[in-house]
Amino acid sequence: MERAAFILLHESESSWWYRGRAVIVRGVLDQIRRDNLSIIDFGAGYGGMYDTLAAYGTVSAYEPDAESNTVAQEKGYVAVYDSAASALEHRHDVIALFDVLEHIEGDRAFLQNAQSALTEKGRLLITVPAMPFLWSAHDEKHHHFRRYTRRSLQKVLEENGYEVERISYWNMFLFFPAATARLLGRSGESSFNLPRVLDTLFYMLVRLESFLMRLVPLPFGVSLVAIARKK
Repeated sequence: MERAAFILLHESESSWWYRGRAVIVRGVLDQIRRDNLSIIDFGAGYGGMYDTLAAYGTVSAYEPDAESNTVAQEKGYVAVYDSAASALEHRHDVIALFDVLEHIEGDRAFLQNAQSALTEKGRLLITVPAMPFLWSAHDEKHHHFRRYTRRSLQKVLEENGYEVERISYWNMFLFFPAATARLLGRSGESSFNLPRVLDTLFYMLVRLESFLMRLVPLPFGVSLVAIARKK
């Protein structure tokens, strides 16, 4: 990922989107909650998800970017690895990949290799960008290899050793304005820096989605969230 993309990530961690993603993740983890989970934040960036994950157990991280790795070490992770091999030498109850899988060219090979780093009942917790027709300059700038549909994400998980427990789209209420912006060639990055009123409104919409997802998977959205158990 380019340095500008990492800077954008860091500056946007307080935005409605990142706070909303944390709410979505908490909603999923609450449904499988056990005490003292061993979690690795794989592709942790600057460590913006640490506080969310730390409520569920002990958290380590993998982050290859040197500057991001240094900042993440200040967050409280029990360990911060700079190589994927080192990170996956240890076994974890949860491997969390928050908007990471789309950056991995060989997603199938990665998913197969990740099994050895999971405990017997370990799980992958994944968020990814959704809807291939929304592919835009934003995806190219951030070095994405793909966007997923619910079916394609479920398929790649099931074909590589996992049982999908829950999968849903999210960011549904803002799907149409986001889709319009993407189809017009806009990146959508300006939505990370909104007036406080709009930022709060968008965040509350995502909180509502998190509540609805406890009842039924959402039928569409800009992103996907999934949790899958090792077979």
